[in-house]
Amino acid sequence: MKRVALTIAAACLLVPAHLAAQDDGVVIVTASRSDRSNYEFYDDDQSAIGLTRTADYFVKPLFVNSDSRDAGERRRELLAMLRATIERAPGAGIALVAGSYSLQPVTLENYEELPIGYGGRPDTSRVQIFARIPVRGSNQRARDADKQIEAFAKSIPATGRSFIETGSTSLAITNPDQYRLEVVKTVAEEAKRYAAQFGSDYGVEIQGLDSELYWQQASETEVFLYIDHSFVIRPK
Repeated sequence: MKRVALTIAAACLLVPAHLAAQDDGVVIVTASRSDRSNYEFYDDDQSAIGLTRTADYFVKPLFVNSDSRDAGERRRELLAMLRATIERAPGAGIALVAGSYSLQPVTLENYEELPIGYGGRPDTSRVQIFARIPVRGSNQRARDADKQIEAFAKSIPATGRSFIETGSTSLAITNPDQYRLEVVKTVAEEAKRYAAQFGSDYGVEIQGLDSELYWQQASETEVFLYIDHSFVIRPK
């Protein structure tokens, strides 16, 4: 019998975000918002095997700034507006978190410990936090979450020359690694379906399932999780 081998690579076209512990394992999905049904996300090199699930949160960066000339005054104004933001967040149904890799709740007890950085303009200081609200099912639109957070940011009273700027709304998921086994099962089932097309005399060998878990934004409210892998179908 002539030997036949079919190799299907699962490399992703987009640069994925690596798994990083944040808060309770919450990670921000930084891929640009685009539905995976969009043709631009499919080509011969992209993985189409993985797990798609609803994200846990919408997150939007908030930049609390002050551009007063005096450095001490900038700090006082910035912290005053940040405090007002924290005090008003619960009433708006918004949680505030901060950090690069380990996102922690922003509270009245710890907000003064947040790092104050350069605000992009002379004599401007800035603190970055994130506004976070739950995704309440696939029918909730990102634009609705965006409007809610924008309205909240505009409601915060300024102190002196303080002001708030916002960034783009993204998705976040809690502890992505908890879905590793589901991703592996999905890959295994799909590989077996491919092998079955060649008859009972063929089996499948899968490689790479011990590699890192990746994710990217799949739609307005969904995240696509996958493991960079390949499988080969050959006679048993």
